Amino acid sequence: MEEFHCMNHPDRAAVHQCTRCGKPLCDECYNPEMQTCRAYCNNPATASTVEPQQPQPKNTFWQIVVALLAIVGALALLLAAICGAMIYSY
Repeated sequence: MEEFHCMNHPDRAAVHQCTRCGKPLCDECYNPEMQTCRAYCNNPATASTVEPQQPQPKNTFWQIVVALLAIVGALALLLAAICGAMIYSY
């Protein structure tokens, strides 16, 4: 299992996550009242400049390929079942 490290202290393990920007934090960098970073999101001067992390866009090409392979596999299985039933019925 991968261990996450604090964004400000790479030698420390992260035990919290900022609710605004999602960055991993140690106990020293975490503000429990606001559940945010002490350095960035908790400070009104810098809070507006911190952008929340956006999820990575999904590659639709691979989603289409996987869906087509699943459909082809299901049709092949259906065809095998029909052919098998026809062979054993005669």
